[in-house]
Amino acid sequence: MVDQNFEGEVYYLEFEDEHGNKQYFTEDVILSHEGQEYAVLVHVQDEDADHEGQDDTYMILARIETNEEGVEEYVPLDEEDENFETLVKLYEDMDEDE
Repeated sequence: MVDQNFEGEVYYLEFEDEHGNKQYFTEDVILSHEGQEYAVLVHVQDEDADHEGQDDTYMILARIETNEEGVEEYVPLDEEDENFETLVKLYEDMDEDE
């Protein structure tokens, strides 16, 4: 997990999309809801790729889970997840408070 108080290097997370393309994200913020932690991950655009017509602020919500080896993993949520809307609202409320 990225240390939220660390102000040096930026940590990148690598995910593969459904076509096998690598996508890179950074952790924006950690949200806690009902005893579970979730991360808001912001897409990092490849400067060399063509992004015409794409939103510059693509984000995903991911549940933070610890695997059997004790390593934290990000499990992306979809809009059908029962907590998705609540987490979006929490994130939007945080953004308004700043």
